Amino acid sequence: MKPEIEGLTRRTLLAAAATIPLSRQAVAATAAAPVLSVAAIAPFLCSGVAVTPDETIFLGMPRFPGNEATFSVGRVAPDGTVHPFPGGSWNDWKPGQDGSAAFVMVNAIHLFADGTLWAVDQGAPPGQSPEPGAQKLVQLDTTSGAVLRVLRFPEDIMPPGAQFNDLRIHGDLLFATDSGLGGIVIHNLKTGRTLRRLSAHPLLRNDATHIHKGGGGRILQDAQGNRPQVQSDDIEIDADGTWFYFAVPAGPLKKIRVADLLDDRKSDIDLAALVQVAAEIPSIGGTCIDTLGNIYLSDGENARIVILSPDGRRTTLVQDPRLISPDALFIDRKRTLYVPCSQIEKLAMFNGGTDGTHAPFLVLSLPLPEQLGALRLGAAVEG
Repeated sequence: MKPEIEGLTRRTLLAAAATIPLSRQAVAATAAAPVLSVAAIAPFLCSGVAVTPDETIFLGMPRFPGNEATFSVGRVAPDGTVHPFPGGSWNDWKPGQDGSAAFVMVNAIHLFADGTLWAVDQGAPPGQSPEPGAQKLVQLDTTSGAVLRVLRFPEDIMPPGAQFNDLRIHGDLLFATDSGLGGIVIHNLKTGRTLRRLSAHPLLRNDATHIHKGGGGRILQDAQGNRPQVQSDDIEIDADGTWFYFAVPAGPLKKIRVADLLDDRKSDIDLAALVQVAAEIPSIGGTCIDTLGNIYLSDGENARIVILSPDGRRTTLVQDPRLISPDALFIDRKRTLYVPCSQIEKLAMFNGGTDGTHAPFLVLSLPLPEQLGALRLGAAVEG
């Protein structure tokens, strides 16, 4: 989006986005299904969203090719404009600068029970290696913008090639995935103790069977036919902290008991034997889970959000052609579901060498019904 567009009012922006045509099939479907509305419009490609209890929206905007000018993390003002957060040097990183106290490549943002914002910074643009200290997890106060905590880990936890992807918090425990080598990092926020589990294990890496696809089942690849190599990516923890779910984008969705991950008497070989396949899934960009154990999947192949119930039932919550590479999902305290439409599948590195991304970069939302058919839906799992 060009800079002069950023000053438009929220009303003008949302009115423009609302004019994006739906197919006849989508229009017909909305008569009986939940309907997505535009919650925010990002000035750059947006893959993450988090919403505070007072309904302030934060956006994560990674430094993908073509988005080098991103300020990485933004707060949406009441008029719909998006402003750098927390501001200053944190949002002004340029190649060659020190990235230890600046956002370089924010792959995910999230907000948990205490209302603070976490940003996952991979520390380097795609295809590059992070400089020392640049890869980090950053916790911020959503009101003042104060940086509350910056977590960095030594090479026994994050070895060369490791790359933070996403995180969840349950109680005092922070769980993060490594999508570079494959692995699960568990950090106790109270004691400081950290574990790395299932490091580079095949169960956390792409296999030769499940292929990462985009809309219509198109295989994602660059101009030379190279396919994305994203290892352990999406994670969820159920409300009572029993099950840890994880997947690479192409699936399948797997699970293991949290208690087993925390048991340092168990080796990675022991843990691998305890991993279960929870479900085969389409290629996804993101997930979330509700208090009843329903897992919401951003189905990038079919432009829809699918709900996978604990007993294995699948229900389509909403389908909409604007859901281009739907990414990390977020449920707020009022049970509104937010979906960033990242368009990642249209980046040149995934689109045969041609960049097909374009404004507007939408974040859509819908209020969750209490029930969808015979399936009851829960509230946000806040950790």
